[in-house]
Amino acid sequence: MHLASWPAAPDDWPRLVRPTVHEVIGLCAALAFATDALNLSNRLAEV
Repeated sequence: MHLASWPAAPDDWPRLVRPTVHEVIGLCAALAFATDALNLSNRLAEV
C-alpha cells in the first residue's frame, strides 16, 4: 500500500511511505471508530 510520497525528503529518508500491515490495520480500526463516533454524534444531534 502506497500511503504517501515525500519528494523533498532528505537523501537518507525513503521517498515513499509504506506502512506495515500492523499499521494499516490500526489505521483502519481508527477510521472505523471515528466513523462510528461521527455517526453517533449526528444521530444525537437530530434528537
